[in-house]
Amino acid sequence: MLNNTNKESMQIITTITYTIWFARNQKVFQHQDIPVQLALPRALKLLHEYHHNINDQRLEPKTSSHPSFASNDKSWSPPPRNCLKLNVDAHLQDDGHWGLGMVLRRDDGRCVGAATRVIKGSNDVGLAETAGLKEALNLIQAMELDEVIVEMDAAVIVNAIHNKIFPRNQWGLLARECSRAFDLNNKLSLKWVSREGNHAAHSLARWAFTEPNKWWSNYFPDCINHHIQKDMAFVT
Repeated sequence: MLNNTNKESMQIITTITYTIWFARNQKVFQHQDIPVQLALPRALKLLHEYHHNINDQRLEPKTSSHPSFASNDKSWSPPPRNCLKLNVDAHLQDDGHWGLGMVLRRDDGRCVGAATRVIKGSNDVGLAETAGLKEALNLIQAMELDEVIVEMDAAVIVNAIHNKIFPRNQWGLLARECSRAFDLNNKLSLKWVSREGNHAAHSLARWAFTEPNKWWSNYFPDCINHHIQKDMAFVT
């Protein structure tokens, strides 16, 4: 397999192999059965978390020369005056579905909207993250918003759109489609932030399985309220 498959497939194969070995040890030493229905989603979730960490450490922008990369990308920062910021993130559930969380805030840090989506699972982390971006763009269009910064912690997706270099796979095709939305509207921009600066959207993505496909304009879920309050400390 090392000689006859690509890097992405090899990552999936080795992660599933590790999960089989882990399940075997649980059976032999702990007398616990891990059903295959749980083992495979756990493997994909482990790979998703790995990619998130690698993206933050290796794929993050090396310079702040691009106007959509802020110098303070380790925490949430407010958008410019009269502009909105929409944070988005994806989270893999054990049943193989992806939860998406979107949090919309004003320049004073106050939340003016939040949404969840649940989509069919995939072992392609990039596809899930790009699907989250597509849902964010759909939300912006449906609400007829004007100036919006879309912010996400998937650096590989952000870099692909900024550099106009798209891989020939499913997420690359979807990222190319998303890129057209930014090309057609110069008041719409895409920004990368580390996971530390995307906690609200990440928490809401996890909450999506409790309240899927919901929209809030007020009385937001408790899972994001404390993140919103904490992030407001960065508003000057």
